[in-house]
Amino acid sequence: MNFGKFEDWYINPAYYEDAKALRKARLLVRACLLTSLFSISYVALSVVFSYEKGLYFTGFNVVGYFALPFLLRIKFPLSIVGNLYTTIGAITVLVLTWFSGGMWSAIYPWIIAIPVLALLIDGKTPAIYWTIFSFGWMVAFGLLELNGTKLPVEYNDALRTLWFICILPGLLLIIIVVSFVFEGSMQRALNDVEAQKITIQKQSVELEKLIEDKDNIIRILAHDLRNPLANISVLTKLLEKQVTEEGPKEMVDMISSASKNAQVLVKHVLEMATLEYRDGGIKLLPTNFQAVVNEVVQSFKQASENKGIAIRTTDFDKYCMVMADLTYLRLVLENLVSNALKYSPIGKEISLSIEATSQQVQVRVRDYGVGVPVTEEDRLFKKFSRLSNQPTAGESSNGLGLSLVKRYMELMNGKVWFERPVDGGSVFAIELLKA
Repeated sequence: MNFGKFEDWYINPAYYEDAKALRKARLLVRACLLTSLFSISYVALSVVFSYEKGLYFTGFNVVGYFALPFLLRIKFPLSIVGNLYTTIGAITVLVLTWFSGGMWSAIYPWIIAIPVLALLIDGKTPAIYWTIFSFGWMVAFGLLELNGTKLPVEYNDALRTLWFICILPGLLLIIIVVSFVFEGSMQRALNDVEAQKITIQKQSVELEKLIEDKDNIIRILAHDLRNPLANISVLTKLLEKQVTEEGPKEMVDMISSASKNAQVLVKHVLEMATLEYRDGGIKLLPTNFQAVVNEVVQSFKQASENKGIAIRTTDFDKYCMVMADLTYLRLVLENLVSNALKYSPIGKEISLSIEATSQQVQVRVRDYGVGVPVTEEDRLFKKFSRLSNQPTAGESSNGLGLSLVKRYMELMNGKVWFERPVDGGSVFAIELLKA
């Protein structure tokens, strides 16, 4: 386990919801653990200098600073934990200063560390109060000396010089260590900001892609839709000049085909534009799955007969219910069956196989066409993705059908995916929860 993971073990998961709180919690944990380790050396020094009070209170430091991070694990308020950190140090410094000679003690300068640590750990406002507190104690020790009050010296005074050599440099070390911890925390915060910057950049790219998609919609409406509508106008004028019975019938069929293509295109474009802003707040109801499948298959009877293609379905429990939006489920199946018809050669077969488990229902729409190229498989469910395969009888394709299917299934808490049969063709499968 690295130190970062060990440090995060103390931090309650609730702190992760606020980046600022998380940074402060990590800083507190690091400072507490490092100060606890640092205090162990002063326990040893207290033994060397026969300083009984030092042994008790530096031991108090070791235990207190080691235990303090556990308060963060139970989500104790950060401000209280921060002030407890400073309080533990302040008590130890003031008590040991008192019992080692007051302002002539090597520990006396350590009072300066109290507001410095408060500033690094707690922030500016608490540091102001701790500064007043520390300043008051320094003045008090000075006044005691001016009044001739001699405070006790309970360590081995014969080792005074060595005492100063060992104690005073520690003031520098503790401030430097905690300052480096603070600097590391700030660097981590800067890294978080940099990560957020990268996220924003990615979102900017995604936004540009959305804008590009909207531009494609405009292009479709302005260009692709204009052509079939223009054809309707031209064919209507030609129809007026026809006098034979066969001629008008052929023209009417062509007008009907062009009109249908235009209507399908408008429908898909408008559906996609609307779905961009849906967040899934649709009402799912128990829906008779087999009934919808039969209805969709029946609606394609004429189209399948025109291409000599049989649509076969497996036997299934006609009372099976799924949680779905009836309109969206119908549109999903219509898109999948329509695609299968478009890309199936004349005379082939389409199958709809239905499987059910205790919780889900799946349907697989299988065709025996040329299949989807491996290199284009990752584009299947993306908007405006037109693959290299072309419909087998000149049908139109606008690249929106499968992206609509994917979005419809997401809204219904379902799934859609592509499978590649070993004997050729394509399989598109969907899955919904049972009611």
